[in-house]
Amino acid sequence: MSKYKLDNRTLTLLQAQVNLTETFSHTLRSTPRRDVLSFRLKVERSKSDTLFTVEPGSERHTLTLSNEKKMHLKLADFIEEIVNGSFDASSSADLLTLPHASRRFGTFEAEQRQQVFELVRTGGTLSLDMGFDLPIQLALHRNITRKAVTTIMSIGVKKPRTKCFTVCGSDTEMYEKIVESINHLAAVATPAAHAA
Repeated sequence: MSKYKLDNRTLTLLQAQVNLTETFSHTLRSTPRRDVLSFRLKVERSKSDTLFTVEPGSERHTLTLSNEKKMHLKLADFIEEIVNGSFDASSSADLLTLPHASRRFGTFEAEQRQQVFELVRTGGTLSLDMGFDLPIQLALHRNITRKAVTTIMSIGVKKPRTKCFTVCGSDTEMYEKIVESINHLAAVATPAAHAA
């Protein structure tokens, strides 16, 4: 079964549109066939809450949310739930696509930090899954002539964001600089609609 998803552009538009009183037209695309489903979104904002009316075809669904910073993510979950059905946490397919309001980007776990430290000491490659669609690819080369590491890291395929640099010092100092660079890359790769 193909699932319809809101893309990052639409999420960014929703982030702005939840603050307006207006009617908007949007589309959802399915994966992997790329079918298109259009819907209208009517936003009625008041001082304390906002009423959303979602109209896919002849159906009409309403949702009222209190005015808060991340309400566009709750609205996105509501829209996707209308078209795809309810989110089922027990289904393995649904676990791969968490609701927008539950997604966390740039989470750098303690186990991953340990793997990066070992990589600094020995050199090699590593794929870091930090909650993005694609992992951050990390390659480190130990320099033989001095205490240094040449680092290449990237995220993305079509238009990858890449960093390449050499750091020197103790293993701990190099590790700290590499972790700082990984955090910067993760911050840049976080979709605008999810950024804090």
